[in-house]
Amino acid sequence: MKFFTKQKKPGWFAISSSGRGASVAYVVKNHNGKPIVMFAKTRQESLKDSAAIEVLVKDLALSNQHCSLLLSQGEYQLLQLEKPNVLASELKQAVGWKLKDMIECPVEQATIDVIDIPTDPNNAQRQPYAYAVAAKNTLISEYIQRLIETSGSGLEVIDIPELAQRNIAAFLEQENRGLAMLSINEGGSLLTFTANGELYYSRYIDIDTVQIESEDSALKSSIFERLSLDVQRSLDNFERQFPYITINRLVLAPFMGREDFYDYLKTSLYVQVDQFNLEDIFSFDDGVDLGDLSMQANLLPVLGAALRQDASA
Repeated sequence: MKFFTKQKKPGWFAISSSGRGASVAYVVKNHNGKPIVMFAKTRQESLKDSAAIEVLVKDLALSNQHCSLLLSQGEYQLLQLEKPNVLASELKQAVGWKLKDMIECPVEQATIDVIDIPTDPNNAQRQPYAYAVAAKNTLISEYIQRLIETSGSGLEVIDIPELAQRNIAAFLEQENRGLAMLSINEGGSLLTFTANGELYYSRYIDIDTVQIESEDSALKSSIFERLSLDVQRSLDNFERQFPYITINRLVLAPFMGREDFYDYLKTSLYVQVDQFNLEDIFSFDDGVDLGDLSMQANLLPVLGAALRQDASA
């Protein structure tokens, strides 16, 4: 849905609630090189507060920008299901019926969207799957009221972290190979599996950077073992469900404690484990300072959400 149609500046602003207020990033495509990060910062304004949002919108001139709101874990549900064999115009309704007993609120009170999962190009008979995204109507309408009706921001899109991480992964994929990517921040861990710029599989894991950085060596070892097992099981599940895609490596996004976990993980997985830095994907405007790995981890989702490809650069 497009909320605004007036002419706006190139690139995308993405905003998301965080424990510290709001994470914000502004990225402009560069046809001759890496996308340019024009702004990336954690702000103190809460997206639950209309007055604070008005300050944010005025300060960053968001009424003249393409804006994306990135939902946080707990604000939506993402469910994989068999794709109903219906006309495209009837898909959301058919998916809604499938979700009736799977989501936390009555389906009539939910906003639902559908993300196609690409099918096996060599097996037309294989059952197609899709992801259904469901969020409560009240949550969505409150965001729209605060971000558009009250503050006049240029909000056009509501996004989810899985798709934002897919946008990052697209810059790291190798041709004709799938990529597993693990990010960890204050909100938990997100593991995605992508290929050719498409999201195939994702897993949210309830392990955050506070646990990863624990000074209790026994607890830290236990956390590493649990997270490694979750990653291994997800790799196995992915291979069973998508045998036609070869995952040749897992990449770790920036987060505090990454080096220790990298050393642990590369000895326990059968796939290659790599690390990447934000400089591998983005270039940065003068004055943009992403700070330490902790700040980079918290800004990664909005940087990914700001990599949308449908605003002119």
